[in-house]
Amino acid sequence: MRIGWNALYLRRGVINGTSVYAEQLIKAILTLDSDNIYYLYLNRDLADFPAPDVPNLRRVICPISPNNRVLRYAYEQTVLPFLARRHRLDLLHSLNTIAPLLLPCPSVVTLHDTRFVVLSEDMSALRRRIVIFFTASGSRRAKRVIAVSEFAKREMSAHLRLSAQKIDVVHSGAGTTTPICYGAEAAAIRAQHGVQQPYIAAIGGGYPHKNIPRLLDAFRQIQADFPHDLVLIGKVPPNVSPEQLTERVRITGYVPHAHLPTLLNGAALFVLPSLYEGFGLPVLEAQAADVPLVCSRAAALPEIAGKGAYYFDPNDTADLVAALRTCLSDSALRETLRMEGRANLQRFSWASAARKTLEVYQCAAQR
Repeated sequence: MRIGWNALYLRRGVINGTSVYAEQLIKAILTLDSDNIYYLYLNRDLADFPAPDVPNLRRVICPISPNNRVLRYAYEQTVLPFLARRHRLDLLHSLNTIAPLLLPCPSVVTLHDTRFVVLSEDMSALRRRIVIFFTASGSRRAKRVIAVSEFAKREMSAHLRLSAQKIDVVHSGAGTTTPICYGAEAAAIRAQHGVQQPYIAAIGGGYPHKNIPRLLDAFRQIQADFPHDLVLIGKVPPNVSPEQLTERVRITGYVPHAHLPTLLNGAALFVLPSLYEGFGLPVLEAQAADVPLVCSRAAALPEIAGKGAYYFDPNDTADLVAALRTCLSDSALRETLRMEGRANLQRFSWASAARKTLEVYQCAAQR
């Protein structure tokens, strides 16, 4: 088969669940499959996307920037179908939410979540309407839709009126294979980002649903009783007020992905307070970094974290405070969470995700 990958959405310097999904899935599929021919459609900013250098991969660099969303959406809907016909594709897999509506071949689309439907504060009203239109229309026209969790599948059926029979659940793998550094090398990485032990780690980000204000409020209530700082990896969400950022809160800003496992490993706890996740890749990143996980019980997070997390209600600050106090005070509990986290990781691998995705391709290509 001749298979296309629509990765036009990727942006340089932006590392999130959808970018890790694209990089790791493509790498895993090309490791398994040397028979099919793959066309990887990239924007000009990501011409050096780190895909394996193999004979059955063709890079197609498209003259657009992902930062201009209007132009990118227009290119996907008009030029990408032309390229699919030109390259005689047997199917096109759009790796993140939006797929061309008119294709000369079957379409497969991965929907990571439906937060653009249920969380109106995450984007402007106009962009939200555009994303809902193209996502709903493209996924209904697609031959198969890939969901990254059972929770995401239920959400798609409920909010986009998709038939459950056309949705395949394919769990993502356990983060990346970046090694953890120890000793002096780990200390140097922490120092580079202004981090000193002991600390609690969390990932910031640009979206209100990450629930960082509630985490900051909870930390303020316990900071007098524990020596730990709170380290927010990444940027501060827009709904955080300046007075919440006390001197015990460290903001790292951008962190190279190669440093993330080491920063997580050095923490006493990793906290994920999110109100909504279609998968929750930080769950597996924390478990792979061997750090005890304190996790929201919202959305897909219990499905992914399994027994390897201490759960709390993300809408209840008092419950989060109690969870932090309990885990920071109990070393035996923290060790149990590490052990259960390591066991939970066995359920997830990119090789398995690649095999299941190839099965979806086979099904979709049967016209």
